Amino acid sequence: MIEIRPGRDSDKDAILALIKQTFGAEQAERTGRRWQWQWHQDPRLEQPGYRGVVAVWQDQVIANLACIPAGLHIAGEPVEAHWCVDVLTNWGSVRRALREAKHSKADLKADLSRGIAAALLDHPTAGPIQLAKHIADPMKAICLRIGYEDLAHSGNYSRRLSFKQSLQASLGSIPGALVAMGADLPFAGIRRPKLQVESLDGPFDDRFDRLWARVKRDYSAITLRDAATLNWRYRAHPDTSYSALVIPDADEIRGYLLFSSYSHGPRLRAGIVDLLADPDDKRAIEDLLAAAMRTARKEGADRIGCFVTGTSIEGAVRRLGFRPRLKKSKQPQPLISRRLPVPDLYATNGDGDGG
Repeated sequence: MIEIRPGRDSDKDAILALIKQTFGAEQAERTGRRWQWQWHQDPRLEQPGYRGVVAVWQDQVIANLACIPAGLHIAGEPVEAHWCVDVLTNWGSVRRALREAKHSKADLKADLSRGIAAALLDHPTAGPIQLAKHIADPMKAICLRIGYEDLAHSGNYSRRLSFKQSLQASLGSIPGALVAMGADLPFAGIRRPKLQVESLDGPFDDRFDRLWARVKRDYSAITLRDAATLNWRYRAHPDTSYSALVIPDADEIRGYLLFSSYSHGPRLRAGIVDLLADPDDKRAIEDLLAAAMRTARKEGADRIGCFVTGTSIEGAVRRLGFRPRLKKSKQPQPLISRRLPVPDLYATNGDGDGG
């Protein structure tokens, strides 16, 4: 019989095996390397240890759903919510388990009438409010059938910073660099911030707690961004380095932005993973974005991307030349949510398992 139950740390090896089967050995190794950081050091966890839902058959984990605490605040007050990620299924084992149950007329111990993925998401461990992003089309279809909804004004955006790398790849190093001197002239005009923007090399301090306390009620719904969460997410990350930009304001900060650089094949790209300011402070938001663009271009990135939610950030990135980045199907990829009681949510690529 198939049992749906809360996952635990002792399921780690079985979960990593499912990840290897679905996404490959590299992703499984990465998840294993991040396990302690993800499931024992996250300050949003009520208690250390893996949080998720598993389907078990013959003492074997045959499906899994990870539930990362979101730290969601609605009208400034904390509510329970999770990022639902890594829905993984060993389809061969699931089919054998269902055939066995059908022939023996055994009690499945779970309602699988809407499928095993829906059964995982319906389990109480997954929480009353569920959030997800960057979901593949087949999984999204399942989610929409069980009550998930697209979040308006959310999705991936990107902006080109240089043609140099693509021209060098097609024309050769020296000719490509020469042609790029002309082709890149429009990008040299990325506007300078009017406010003072500084790099932050050390830990996130009390100023970030005070910024969070000031602005959290200005968003109808927003995920936790206090200093402890930022230090865990961006300073203690086991394998990714992040650059932080801040706008100082006397003894406070007016806003901050984080981005990282990464290799995309032979090319260098940049991704904005977090940004926080008063949603009505258009100057701070646009100056942080402009500073990130200029810094990334100076470091050699040919493109910069971000995941946005909400009209304030969407408007800012569009004004700075970002355009929607669509899937291969030419469709957008918005954030989806289930039982979110408000129509708006502020989240970034660094939320959940992104960034």
